[in-house]
Amino acid sequence: MEKSHWAYKYAEQIIKAKEKDTYIVESGITPSGVIHAGNFREVLTQDFVYRALLDIGVNAVYQYVWDDYDRFRKVPKGVPKEWEEYIGLPVTKTPDPWGCHDSYASHFKDAFMKEAEQCGVEAKYISMREEYEKGVFSDEIKKALENRDFIKSVLDKYRKEPLPDDWMPARVYCEKCGKDTTRFEWLGDYKIKYVCDCGNEGEFDFRRKGIIKLPWRVDWPMRLAYYDVDFESSGKEHQAAGGSMTTTIPIYKKVFGGRGFIGPMYEFVYFKGQKEKMSSSAGNVVTVSQLLEVYEAEVIRYMYNTRINRSFEISFDMDLLNTYNYFDKAERMYYGKEKEIDENEVDRYRLSVIEKRDEMPEQPPFSSCVNAIQIALGDIEKAIEVLRKLYPEIEGKGRTRRRLALAWNWVKKYAPEQVKFTVKESLPELEIDDKTKQSLKKIAEKVKEGIDGESLQAVIYEEGKKTDVKQLFSTIYLLFIGKSRGPRLGPFLASMDRDFVVNRLLLKG
Repeated sequence: MEKSHWAYKYAEQIIKAKEKDTYIVESGITPSGVIHAGNFREVLTQDFVYRALLDIGVNAVYQYVWDDYDRFRKVPKGVPKEWEEYIGLPVTKTPDPWGCHDSYASHFKDAFMKEAEQCGVEAKYISMREEYEKGVFSDEIKKALENRDFIKSVLDKYRKEPLPDDWMPARVYCEKCGKDTTRFEWLGDYKIKYVCDCGNEGEFDFRRKGIIKLPWRVDWPMRLAYYDVDFESSGKEHQAAGGSMTTTIPIYKKVFGGRGFIGPMYEFVYFKGQKEKMSSSAGNVVTVSQLLEVYEAEVIRYMYNTRINRSFEISFDMDLLNTYNYFDKAERMYYGKEKEIDENEVDRYRLSVIEKRDEMPEQPPFSSCVNAIQIALGDIEKAIEVLRKLYPEIEGKGRTRRRLALAWNWVKKYAPEQVKFTVKESLPELEIDDKTKQSLKKIAEKVKEGIDGESLQAVIYEEGKKTDVKQLFSTIYLLFIGKSRGPRLGPFLASMDRDFVVNRLLLKG
């Protein structure tokens, strides 16, 4: 059956464009800050296309390029001002301000790789520092130097002010101070002569000494061609007029002889309630680790594989419950448990799965987990028993336990007040009229019979119609949680200890 999801369509285009033994999907970033949930869209977009290629049956590699030979440009917020002395060093040679890693770059690389692994990303990581220092790109650097005038003309076309006449398409790191505060002369072939602001001078053959690198606008087209990359999407800002994609294409083709790649645009990711895209410098970021506090990794993947050209919001409010519901429905479609099947949703689920399984896993609704874990005061074992009153088939396996833990995190950190509650241990003092008492007694009788939550909901509603529906619901909520509103009442009462519920409804303490 033909796949409808965009990742499969791009995979088919990749295969049609080139006949290769192994297709290359690439992503990358400079590890100079937290790789936040906005950046993560590119990471997962590439991963979905990589997965689609494998699913179709061809060989593919997802390579993640660390631009870790880039310079430390400025001291960001949260880093001591003293780090100004390291500006100009490669980020891999800049010390870690937090003292837990061997460099500034390693601090962020390590965190990202752990998050990526948790989210099912299987990538081959490439260090640009290692590649440059080994002289891997010597011929490509030579091509850039030979085509300096053409590269400058391409870049100048989109600049307000042209680059200086002596601009060169490379930067040299000083052998003495380690910084890129240098000026250099290309002596032809592979020879460079440089002088540094620190007073040091030097001459070297860049096939043997990897202290030279291409700047971002030249490095990206170079490596796309060098690795013969087949797919690399990029954000909206890169594809705007004058953006890096605009300048990459002519340099990629003319200077480095690129054979062509597919590079679509993906839209921004927003944090709900914000109009600006996520940005570390703006301080409005959500981290992947924060997402993993409340979202299952597979649900995160599902959230991100919506249409590539559509922006979406990350939410920690009630919309989180909807996201889980949509994911669960897609899962039921995948396993043939829904009457109507949306093939795009089936593909979305297929690309979201991390743990391969033959049978559909337990699917306790996240909203039910939220209620159960609160009734159990955070105790997962007790919460499982609460869930079993609503869903007898629940065995309390991996997913159920994960969801309960995530639900407890959400309640403690992000859930709106209307969702939070604590079951009152003792009977609150309330003035209740006789008619309401009679309704409570009839509801207690039904609870004693052991009817299910939805049937109990209907009973409560019918009793309320005899007097005042809103007042009856409010009274019951006040009896149990001390608030006039709460979770869906029938299932809520059905999930608790039956004797406790009956006695409370009979006003027996």
